[in-house]
Amino acid sequence: MPKPGLRILVVEDEAVFRHSLVSYLARDGATVFQAEDGIEGLSAAAIYHPDVVLCDLNMPNMDGREVIACLSARYPHIPVIVISAQSSMEAVASALRAGARDYLLKPLENFALVDRSIDQCLNGSSTRAQQLELMAHMDYFSAHDRAASRLLAGLKPPGLQEWGPWQVTFKGLGHLFIPDTFKVEDKLLVLVMELPIMGTDAAFCGALVRSLMNVPYRQFQQNESRLLSQPHRLLDYLNHQLMESGLRHAFAMAALLFDQHDGLVFANAGLTSPHWLMRSGGLPLGLMRNSHYALHKRSWHEPFDLQFRSDSGSALNVQVRHH
Repeated sequence: MPKPGLRILVVEDEAVFRHSLVSYLARDGATVFQAEDGIEGLSAAAIYHPDVVLCDLNMPNMDGREVIACLSARYPHIPVIVISAQSSMEAVASALRAGARDYLLKPLENFALVDRSIDQCLNGSSTRAQQLELMAHMDYFSAHDRAASRLLAGLKPPGLQEWGPWQVTFKGLGHLFIPDTFKVEDKLLVLVMELPIMGTDAAFCGALVRSLMNVPYRQFQQNESRLLSQPHRLLDYLNHQLMESGLRHAFAMAALLFDQHDGLVFANAGLTSPHWLMRSGGLPLGLMRNSHYALHKRSWHEPFDLQFRSDSGSALNVQVRHH
Protein backbone atom coordinates (compact mmCIF):
# COMPACT_ATOMS: atom_id res chain seq x y z
CA MET A 1 0.00 0.00 0.00
CA PRO A 2 1.18 3.60 -0.59
CA LYS A 3 3.28 4.90 2.29
CA PRO A 4 2.08 7.96 4.24
CA GLY A 5 3.62 11.07 2.73
CA LEU A 6 4.08 9.54 -0.73
CA ARG A 7 3.26 12.06 -3.47
CA ILE A 8 1.24 10.57 -6.34
CA LEU A 9 0.02 12.34 -9.47
CA VAL A 10 -3.01 10.86 -11.27
CA VAL A 11 -3.45 11.99 -14.89
CA GLU A 12 -6.84 10.72 -16.02
CA ASP A 13 -9.69 12.36 -17.97
CA GLU A 14 -12.42 9.93 -16.82
CA ALA A 15 -13.76 11.70 -13.73
CA VAL A 16 -15.47 8.76 -11.97
CA PHE A 17 -12.47 6.45 -12.28
CA ARG A 18 -10.07 9.25 -11.32
CA HIS A 19 -11.96 10.11 -8.15
CA SER A 20 -12.24 6.44 -7.14
CA LEU A 21 -8.53 5.90 -7.67
CA VAL A 22 -7.58 9.09 -5.83
CA SER A 23 -9.78 8.17 -2.86
CA TYR A 24 -8.23 4.71 -2.69
CA LEU A 25 -4.65 6.01 -2.84
CA ALA A 26 -5.28 8.73 -0.25
CA ARG A 27 -6.82 6.38 2.32
CA ASP A 28 -3.47 5.54 3.93
CA GLY A 29 -2.01 9.02 3.98
CA ALA A 30 -0.57 9.43 0.49
CA THR A 31 -0.76 12.95 -0.97
CA VAL A 32 -2.56 12.62 -4.30
CA PHE A 33 -2.73 15.28 -7.01
CA GLN A 34 -5.13 15.20 -9.96
CA ALA A 35 -4.94 16.32 -13.59
CA GLU A 36 -7.75 16.02 -16.13
CA ASP A 37 -5.57 15.93 -19.26
CA GLY A 38 -1.99 15.76 -20.44
CA ILE A 39 -1.22 19.47 -20.39
CA GLU A 40 -2.47 19.76 -16.81
CA GLY A 41 -0.44 16.64 -16.00
CA LEU A 42 2.83 18.18 -17.19
CA SER A 43 2.12 21.34 -15.22
CA ALA A 44 1.22 19.38 -12.08
CA ALA A 45 4.46 17.39 -12.33
CA ALA A 46 6.46 20.61 -12.44
CA ILE A 47 4.56 22.21 -9.55
CA TYR A 48 4.06 19.28 -7.15
CA HIS A 49 7.14 17.09 -7.78
CA PRO A 50 5.39 13.70 -7.36
CA ASP A 51 7.19 10.49 -6.42
CA VAL A 52 5.20 8.50 -8.99
CA VAL A 53 2.75 9.27 -11.82
CA LEU A 54 -0.29 7.20 -12.88
CA CYS A 55 -1.30 8.11 -16.42
CA ASP A 56 -4.00 7.19 -18.92
CA LEU A 57 -3.22 7.01 -22.65
CA ASN A 58 -6.34 8.22 -24.44
CA MET A 59 -6.87 11.80 -23.24
CA PRO A 60 -7.86 15.15 -24.78
CA ASN A 61 -5.38 17.95 -25.59
CA MET A 62 -2.31 15.71 -25.44
CA ASP A 63 -1.82 12.00 -26.08
CA GLY A 64 -0.78 9.98 -23.04
CA ARG A 65 2.31 8.65 -24.81
CA GLU A 66 3.55 12.18 -25.35
CA VAL A 67 2.90 12.96 -21.69
CA ILE A 68 4.99 9.93 -20.69
CA ALA A 69 7.76 10.88 -23.11
CA CYS A 70 7.90 14.45 -21.79
CA LEU A 71 7.90 13.28 -18.17
CA SER A 72 10.55 10.62 -18.80
CA ALA A 73 12.83 13.08 -20.56
CA ARG A 74 12.39 15.90 -18.03
CA TYR A 75 12.10 13.79 -14.84
CA PRO A 76 13.75 10.40 -15.55
CA HIS A 77 13.77 9.59 -11.81
CA ILE A 78 9.94 9.69 -11.56
CA PRO A 79 8.36 6.35 -12.54
CA VAL A 80 5.27 6.56 -14.76
CA ILE A 81 2.68 3.76 -14.57
CA VAL A 82 0.11 3.49 -17.35
CA ILE A 83 -3.50 2.58 -16.51
CA SER A 84 -5.36 2.18 -19.79
CA ALA A 85 -8.13 0.23 -21.52
CA GLN A 86 -5.93 -0.16 -24.61
CA SER A 87 -4.92 -3.82 -24.53
CA SER A 88 -3.08 -4.26 -27.83
CA MET A 89 0.59 -5.19 -27.81
CA GLU A 90 1.24 -2.14 -29.97
CA ALA A 91 -0.21 0.14 -27.29
CA VAL A 92 1.81 -1.51 -24.53
CA ALA A 93 5.05 -1.40 -26.54
CA SER A 94 4.46 2.23 -27.48
CA ALA A 95 3.96 3.24 -23.83
CA LEU A 96 7.10 1.39 -22.75
CA ARG A 97 9.12 3.00 -25.54
CA ALA A 98 7.92 6.38 -24.28
CA GLY A 99 9.32 5.55 -20.84
CA ALA A 100 6.52 3.90 -18.82
CA ARG A 101 7.71 1.56 -16.05
CA ASP A 102 4.55 -0.56 -15.86
CA TYR A 103 1.25 -1.05 -17.71
CA LEU A 104 -2.07 -1.90 -16.01
CA LEU A 105 -5.27 -2.68 -17.90
CA LYS A 106 -8.69 -1.18 -17.22
CA PRO A 107 -11.02 -2.17 -15.77
CA LEU A 108 -8.90 -2.91 -12.74
CA GLU A 109 -10.11 -6.00 -10.90
CA ASN A 110 -8.52 -4.76 -7.70
CA PHE A 111 -6.88 -1.44 -6.83
CA ALA A 112 -4.30 -3.48 -4.92
CA LEU A 113 -2.67 -4.02 -8.32
CA VAL A 114 -1.84 -0.32 -8.32
CA ASP A 115 -0.28 -0.61 -4.84
CA ARG A 116 1.92 -3.47 -5.98
CA SER A 117 3.02 -1.66 -9.14
CA ILE A 118 3.92 1.48 -7.19
CA ASP A 119 5.94 -0.53 -4.69
CA GLN A 120 7.81 -2.36 -7.43
CA CYS A 121 8.63 0.85 -9.30
CA LEU A 122 9.78 2.74 -6.23
CA ASN A 123 11.80 -0.19 -4.89
CA GLY A 124 13.57 -0.66 -8.21
CA SER A 125 12.34 -4.21 -8.74
CA SER A 126 10.83 -3.51 -12.15
CA THR A 127 12.97 -4.58 -15.07
CA ARG A 128 14.23 -1.12 -15.96
CA ALA A 129 16.85 -2.57 -18.31
CA GLN A 130 14.06 -3.65 -20.63
CA GLN A 131 12.60 -0.16 -20.71
CA LEU A 132 16.03 1.37 -21.35
CA GLU A 133 16.64 -0.99 -24.25
CA LEU A 134 13.31 -0.06 -25.78
CA MET A 135 13.91 3.64 -25.19
CA ALA A 136 17.16 3.38 -27.15
CA HIS A 137 15.00 2.90 -30.25
CA MET A 138 12.26 5.37 -29.48
CA ASP A 139 11.77 8.43 -31.64
CA TYR A 140 9.81 10.63 -29.23
CA PHE A 141 12.80 12.80 -28.44
CA SER A 142 14.95 12.65 -31.52
CA ALA A 143 16.80 15.69 -32.83
CA HIS A 144 13.60 17.64 -33.45
CA ASP A 145 11.76 16.63 -30.27
CA ARG A 146 8.58 15.94 -32.18
CA ALA A 147 6.38 15.17 -29.17
CA ALA A 148 7.32 18.45 -27.52
CA SER A 149 6.87 20.32 -30.80
CA ARG A 150 3.34 18.92 -31.16
CA LEU A 151 2.52 20.07 -27.65
CA LEU A 152 3.82 23.57 -28.31
CA ALA A 153 1.83 23.74 -31.54
CA GLY A 154 -1.26 22.70 -29.59
CA LEU A 155 -0.74 25.51 -27.09
CA LYS A 156 -1.00 28.15 -29.78
CA PRO A 157 -4.42 29.84 -30.13
CA PRO A 158 -6.27 30.06 -33.44
CA GLY A 159 -5.17 32.81 -35.81
CA LEU A 160 -8.26 34.87 -34.96
CA GLN A 161 -9.71 35.41 -31.49
CA GLU A 162 -12.84 37.46 -30.79
CA TRP A 163 -14.04 38.63 -27.38
CA GLY A 164 -17.21 40.65 -27.96
CA PRO A 165 -16.10 43.89 -29.67
CA TRP A 166 -12.43 42.89 -29.41
CA GLN A 167 -10.67 41.15 -32.28
CA VAL A 168 -7.09 39.83 -32.20
CA THR A 169 -5.22 38.20 -35.09
CA PHE A 170 -1.96 36.22 -34.82
CA LYS A 171 0.48 35.47 -37.62
CA GLY A 172 3.96 34.07 -37.21
CA LEU A 173 6.72 31.55 -37.81
CA GLY A 174 8.10 28.97 -35.42
CA HIS A 175 6.99 27.85 -31.96
CA LEU A 176 9.03 30.21 -29.78
CA PHE A 177 6.23 32.76 -29.31
CA ILE A 178 3.08 31.62 -27.45
CA PRO A 179 0.31 34.27 -27.30
CA ASP A 180 -2.96 34.22 -25.36
CA THR A 181 -5.87 36.60 -24.73
CA PHE A 182 -8.44 37.15 -21.97
CA LYS A 183 -11.47 39.44 -21.76
CA VAL A 184 -11.22 41.44 -18.53
CA GLU A 185 -14.60 43.17 -18.11
CA ASP A 186 -14.64 45.65 -21.02
CA LYS A 187 -10.88 45.42 -21.55
CA LEU A 188 -8.61 42.99 -23.38
CA LEU A 189 -5.54 41.32 -21.85
CA VAL A 190 -2.91 40.09 -24.32
CA LEU A 191 -0.07 37.84 -23.12
CA VAL A 192 2.96 37.00 -25.24
CA MET A 193 5.55 34.48 -24.05
CA GLU A 194 8.89 33.91 -25.79
CA LEU A 195 10.49 30.54 -25.11
CA PRO A 196 14.30 30.71 -25.29
CA ILE A 197 14.66 26.98 -25.98
CA MET A 198 13.01 24.23 -27.92
CA GLY A 199 12.34 20.68 -26.79
CA THR A 200 11.01 19.16 -23.61
CA ASP A 201 11.65 22.12 -21.31
CA ALA A 202 10.01 24.51 -23.74
CA ALA A 203 6.94 22.27 -23.71
CA PHE A 204 6.93 22.24 -19.91
CA CYS A 205 7.30 26.03 -19.73
CA GLY A 206 4.43 26.62 -22.16
CA ALA A 207 2.11 24.11 -20.49
CA LEU A 208 2.97 25.37 -17.01
CA VAL A 209 2.22 29.02 -17.78
CA ARG A 210 -1.06 28.07 -19.48
CA SER A 211 -2.04 26.08 -16.39
CA LEU A 212 -0.94 28.80 -13.95
CA MET A 213 -3.18 31.34 -15.71
CA ASN A 214 -6.25 29.25 -14.87
CA VAL A 215 -6.12 30.30 -11.21
CA PRO A 216 -6.22 34.12 -11.60
CA TYR A 217 -8.70 33.82 -14.46
CA ARG A 218 -11.08 31.72 -12.37
CA GLN A 219 -10.63 34.04 -9.39
CA PHE A 220 -11.36 37.08 -11.56
CA GLN A 221 -14.57 35.51 -12.88
CA GLN A 222 -15.66 34.85 -9.29
CA ASN A 223 -14.72 38.40 -8.15
CA GLU A 224 -12.06 36.99 -5.81
CA SER A 225 -9.01 38.65 -7.40
CA ARG A 226 -8.10 41.61 -9.62
CA LEU A 227 -4.79 40.15 -10.75
CA LEU A 228 -5.77 40.04 -14.44
CA SER A 229 -6.37 43.79 -14.42
CA GLN A 230 -2.85 44.48 -13.07
CA PRO A 231 -0.25 43.36 -15.64
CA HIS A 232 2.74 44.02 -13.36
CA ARG A 233 1.24 42.03 -10.47
CA LEU A 234 0.36 39.23 -12.86
CA LEU A 235 4.01 38.92 -13.91
CA ASP A 236 5.05 38.97 -10.23
CA TYR A 237 2.68 36.07 -9.59
CA LEU A 238 3.89 34.03 -12.58
CA ASN A 239 7.54 34.63 -11.69
CA HIS A 240 6.98 33.42 -8.13
CA GLN A 241 5.13 30.29 -9.27
CA LEU A 242 7.81 29.48 -11.86
CA MET A 243 10.57 29.82 -9.28
CA GLU A 244 8.64 27.47 -6.99
CA SER A 245 8.20 24.93 -9.78
CA GLY A 246 11.93 24.23 -9.99
CA LEU A 247 12.05 24.26 -13.81
CA ARG A 248 15.16 26.47 -13.66
CA HIS A 249 14.59 28.04 -17.05
CA ALA A 250 14.09 31.74 -17.66
CA PHE A 251 11.94 33.08 -20.46
CA ALA A 252 10.46 36.40 -21.51
CA MET A 253 6.83 37.46 -21.30
CA ALA A 254 4.75 40.64 -21.63
CA ALA A 255 1.24 41.41 -20.36
CA LEU A 256 -0.68 44.18 -22.15
CA LEU A 257 -4.11 45.45 -21.04
CA PHE A 258 -6.05 47.43 -23.67
CA ASP A 259 -9.07 49.59 -22.90
CA GLN A 260 -11.62 50.84 -25.40
CA HIS A 261 -10.62 54.49 -24.87
CA ASP A 262 -7.16 54.10 -26.47
CA GLY A 263 -5.40 53.46 -23.16
CA LEU A 264 -2.81 50.70 -22.76
CA VAL A 265 -1.10 49.60 -19.54
CA PHE A 266 1.57 46.93 -19.71
CA ALA A 267 4.47 45.19 -18.01
CA ASN A 268 7.40 43.45 -19.66
CA ALA A 269 9.56 40.62 -18.37
CA GLY A 270 12.41 40.50 -20.84
CA LEU A 271 10.88 40.75 -24.33
CA THR A 272 13.26 42.61 -26.64
CA SER A 273 10.78 43.65 -29.31
CA PRO A 274 9.10 45.86 -30.31
CA HIS A 275 11.48 48.67 -29.36
CA TRP A 276 9.06 50.62 -27.13
CA LEU A 277 8.34 47.45 -25.16
CA MET A 278 12.04 46.61 -24.79
CA ARG A 279 12.71 50.06 -23.24
CA SER A 280 10.23 49.18 -20.47
CA GLY A 281 11.57 45.68 -19.82
CA GLY A 282 12.46 43.86 -16.63
CA LEU A 283 14.22 40.57 -16.03
CA PRO A 284 12.80 37.42 -17.69
CA LEU A 285 10.48 35.24 -15.64
CA GLY A 286 12.04 32.44 -13.64
CA LEU A 287 15.42 34.17 -13.27
CA MET A 288 15.27 35.79 -9.82
CA ARG A 289 12.85 35.03 -7.00
CA ASN A 290 12.57 38.64 -5.81
CA SER A 291 11.97 40.22 -9.23
CA HIS A 292 9.20 42.81 -9.38
CA TYR A 293 7.82 44.38 -12.53
CA ALA A 294 6.87 47.99 -13.21
CA LEU A 295 3.60 49.14 -14.74
CA HIS A 296 3.85 51.36 -17.82
CA LYS A 297 1.31 53.33 -19.83
CA ARG A 298 0.89 54.49 -23.42
CA SER A 299 -1.86 55.10 -25.93
CA TRP A 300 -2.96 52.86 -28.77
CA HIS A 301 -4.98 53.40 -31.93
CA GLU A 302 -6.91 50.89 -33.97
CA PRO A 303 -5.64 48.84 -35.69
CA PHE A 304 -2.73 48.34 -33.28
CA ASP A 305 0.11 46.17 -34.60
CA LEU A 306 2.73 44.40 -32.50
CA GLN A 307 5.72 42.72 -34.10
CA PHE A 308 7.80 40.31 -32.03
CA ARG A 309 11.12 38.89 -33.25
CA SER A 310 13.64 36.43 -31.79
CA ASP A 311 17.33 35.94 -32.57
CA SER A 312 16.55 32.45 -33.89
CA GLY A 313 14.28 33.83 -36.62
CA SER A 314 10.90 33.15 -35.00
CA ALA A 315 8.37 35.92 -35.45
CA LEU A 316 4.89 36.82 -34.27
CA ASN A 317 2.65 39.58 -35.59
CA VAL A 318 -0.32 40.60 -33.42
CA GLN A 319 -3.07 43.00 -34.46
CA VAL A 320 -5.67 44.33 -31.99
CA ARG A 321 -8.97 45.89 -33.06
CA HIS A 322 -12.02 47.17 -31.20
CA HIS A 323 -15.31 47.59 -33.06
